[in-house]
Amino acid sequence: MKSLINVFFTVIALFTFNASAQIEQCQPWNAWQTFKSNFISQNGRVIDLGSEQKVTTSEGQSYALFFAVVANDKAMFDLVLDWTQEHLSEGDLSTRLPAWQWGVNNQNVGGILDSNPASDSDLWIAYSLSQAAILWDERRYSILAAVLAQRIMREETAYISGLGLSLLPAPTGFEFDNERFKLNPSYSPLFIYQQFKKLYPHSPWHQLHEGSAKLILDTAKQGVSPDWVMFDANNGFYYDKKTSDLGSYNAIRVYLWASMMADNAPYKKELLAQFNPFIETINKRGYVPLNTFAKSGKSEKRGPLGFNSALLPLLATNNDNSTVMAIQQKLMIDQSFTQTRYYDSVLNLFGTSALNKRFSITADGTLQPVWSTECR
Repeated sequence: MKSLINVFFTVIALFTFNASAQIEQCQPWNAWQTFKSNFISQNGRVIDLGSEQKVTTSEGQSYALFFAVVANDKAMFDLVLDWTQEHLSEGDLSTRLPAWQWGVNNQNVGGILDSNPASDSDLWIAYSLSQAAILWDERRYSILAAVLAQRIMREETAYISGLGLSLLPAPTGFEFDNERFKLNPSYSPLFIYQQFKKLYPHSPWHQLHEGSAKLILDTAKQGVSPDWVMFDANNGFYYDKKTSDLGSYNAIRVYLWASMMADNAPYKKELLAQFNPFIETINKRGYVPLNTFAKSGKSEKRGPLGFNSALLPLLATNNDNSTVMAIQQKLMIDQSFTQTRYYDSVLNLFGTSALNKRFSITADGTLQPVWSTECR
């Protein structure tokens, strides 16, 4: 009898949670406010609180720009953009791709720790700028987005024999002798390429879209994606002693980006079918695993709450309501990570806002925050 009462109150709580989520779409985004107060400084720097040097990455800055657009928070968008430009791009994003990592030393002096750009962050910055330009009618953003997109295409891509035009993780360090390359499937949200194909039709974004789709699909034939993979024309995709088939903190984003695509977007059906074995594993276990292995499709250990949040929209797409409800219940009970763990908080913002339809992305990659449509 006691267990039945617990189930009853759990269902009522989840119903209330889902109903409030629908109402909340047009209300201030509380989760974004929490993220800002815990991870973003007053001058627009996103800080990884768990890092020894209070590290800021171009990744963190790029995600904050996207969330600011979704939240209709132009003031924070400008703060984050200005800090990124000043400290990661030597004052001008149009002339230098942002450095990947910045931090504070023992003398409390901040500076660049790793000057090599990260191409996924650069894509998200350019994409967020392009969508902000449309939504807020700001020509300055549009110009900067176009320049960044051009630099990404010129400095962070390569034509790889047997694969096609591909995104390199950075301008240097991922291309080796004998035409060997190290690639990252999670660096390529396909909807960004679709949008850039529309905005910049004279650049080969369609080719990059096709090469990236091949990368994602061909490396996940057992249903799960690796963090990193090697490629050359003779061997195709392969792994070695330095690059294993492990999928974890990088790969989790592959499923997230796929779930954010419109149902009629190119490759959406193929991706959902490809990841179905992973979804079945999650349903059986009731949680998202920490580690997966691309060669076997096997998985192990329990992933953090951020991993579970990130998979919510994909689980919902597959009508896995019981698993979605179970994860939502856990998120209702434990929100402590949103105050201390940067990456889990990012995954949570993406996953829950996509699930609750705070934004959508059309087949051509256009961002549609709910504030720009229904809430008007």
